[in-house]
Amino acid sequence: MVQQNRSRRSRSQSQQTECCRRTVIAGTMAAAALPLATSVASAATNPRNVPPQPGDLLVNLTGDRMDETITLDELRVGEGPVLAYPKDPVSGVIRKSRLNVLVATRLEPDKIQEDTLPLSADGVVAYSAICTHEGCIVSRLTEERDLICDCHRSEFDAGNRGKVVVGPATRRLAILPLKIADGTLTVAGDFIGPLGPPNE
Repeated sequence: MVQQNRSRRSRSQSQQTECCRRTVIAGTMAAAALPLATSVASAATNPRNVPPQPGDLLVNLTGDRMDETITLDELRVGEGPVLAYPKDPVSGVIRKSRLNVLVATRLEPDKIQEDTLPLSADGVVAYSAICTHEGCIVSRLTEERDLICDCHRSEFDAGNRGKVVVGPATRRLAILPLKIADGTLTVAGDFIGPLGPPNE
């Protein structure tokens, strides 16, 4: 009887843990799916929501070095991409809005197309991490070095201005031009291309 009670308690705790995990995942996905118009409207009143500006640095969005400047050494060819936010180097404001979530990765030179090369910096390319299908976060690379969204498996060519390789997404990711300034990875211009799904 004692063993049965323990077994029931264990199953109940397991179910509660799984329920909590699903709630957290659902909450994260719901936040990612908020209309982009909300972020655009608030950009005018909150400096954190201003789009990436030329001269901005890139900082880590997650991990042990969260909010710290991303160095070229952190981005190695063959390793997964990093999620990032732009940061104003003068005010120190990190532009933490959904519209500003970036995905950056480093590619071999022969994997970068001719028209994408001027927008990269020492092999590093950066894109809006907002998937153009339903607005989930693009955060992984396939073995072929394509960026992939795990929600619905859309794939984008990281070396070809975010071109759609596999749907259901129908338009490319917006690319963010980069440059090296004083040895540091820096934003070189505005996003090229619309952000997020076509209906937002």
